[in-house]
Amino acid sequence: MTKPVDVVLVTAPGCHFCDEAGRLLDKLGEVTPLAVRTVPLSSDEGRGLLVRHRVPFPPILLVDGVLFGYGRISRRNLENHIAGLTNDVAD
Repeated sequence: MTKPVDVVLVTAPGCHFCDEAGRLLDKLGEVTPLAVRTVPLSSDEGRGLLVRHRVPFPPILLVDGVLFGYGRISRRNLENHIAGLTNDVAD
């Protein structure tokens, strides 16, 4: 079985982009194994990620420890990125 792709999603309350990103990850997780961890922006870790990656607003999405994006997350770009990661593992 393929090792799950590690995903960190930093979210804030009332953030509709955060809600959309969560639903997108749920859908992608039905097809590709994902290990999704949600981190509140209000936490020390969430604030640290915001500062470290210099993003202006949530959500913040990290894939395998690397900043993938923030704000509105493109489904197509994320699908392609994750497919590339899982294909690299399978090779």
